[in-house]
Amino acid sequence: MTKRRPHGAGTIWRPKTNGVEQAVWWISYRVGLPGARRRVRESSGTTIKLEAEKILRARVAKSDRGEGDPTKTTIDDLEGLVSDDYEENKRRSGRNVTLAFAQLRRHLGGDTLARNVAAAAVARYKKARRAEGARNGTINRELAQLRRGMRLAVGLERLAYAPRFSLLREDRPRQGFLEPDQFRAIVRELAEDLQPLATFLYWTGWRSGEATSLQWRMVDIRAGVIRIEESKNDEARTIPYAALPALKEVIEVQRANTDSLERREGRIVPWVFHRSGKRIKAFLGAFKGAGKRAGVPGRLIHDMRRSAARNMIRAGIPQKAAMMIGGWKTASVFERYNIVDEKMIAENLTKLDALRGKA
Repeated sequence: MTKRRPHGAGTIWRPKTNGVEQAVWWISYRVGLPGARRRVRESSGTTIKLEAEKILRARVAKSDRGEGDPTKTTIDDLEGLVSDDYEENKRRSGRNVTLAFAQLRRHLGGDTLARNVAAAAVARYKKARRAEGARNGTINRELAQLRRGMRLAVGLERLAYAPRFSLLREDRPRQGFLEPDQFRAIVRELAEDLQPLATFLYWTGWRSGEATSLQWRMVDIRAGVIRIEESKNDEARTIPYAALPALKEVIEVQRANTDSLERREGRIVPWVFHRSGKRIKAFLGAFKGAGKRAGVPGRLIHDMRRSAARNMIRAGIPQKAAMMIGGWKTASVFERYNIVDEKMIAENLTKLDALRGKA
């Protein structure tokens, strides 16, 4: 079944396989300079005729403007589109784009045409990454970047359609927690300059990157308040840290130590948490080692964020307030951290028993 466009500008049809007409419409048009034009045939990716005609008109118009072959978009081009989109929208996790496309390029090839990345190629990619030990969640984040690039390319008419592919079923969220006594045991094994940082993370539930980038200009010592103008979820928030003695002590000790260092070395230290004036960038190895020595092996820094969520709910802090303290943007994300355990269930059953006694 074929429909001819006027002046031979393009063609739309449904191909037949073994005499059976297929559901998806295909389009054909010419690209290139006059005298050296060639015909391009591609799937429209849609079973709806009006959508296929719209795609065909866009292809012909772009060719008439001399913008070349829109079917030549590669994996490398997709990375550029996603990176530009992150920059335009001031998203702070651009490094994730680089890491994801590094893997995609390694397995799929940077010069591979985006329109050729079908479900079979994605299936091979999943299998290869899992063989390398990558978790399902990691693979899904990488494929999400690929999908994002394809959708951007479609919107810019640099790709006819975004090939569909499924993601992997992700593992259950990690459920590691630190009870207060376990946390104190680990802190005792940490180096002295890391103890304040760990304490701050455990009680606030902040992301480690937020805490290590915290600067004194964000801290109002007199008011006992921390004010963050920008965060990962693009929301400003205010934390009256002085309301919790453990946090108040941490900030005051850090301020005193920083003042002493600045007087001794004659320089300004902008970081709240630092090693001899230098920003602490990573301490996962130190934290895991301290956990092992404390008899609490296998614990991660991120477990403190989960622990903070649970501790706040146990203390009776309303969920909305807990989300503001720790920087959780949505209730669904918060619930992933506030995992109910046996101890919490037992505590609530005790409350139920108290109600039974009153009745």
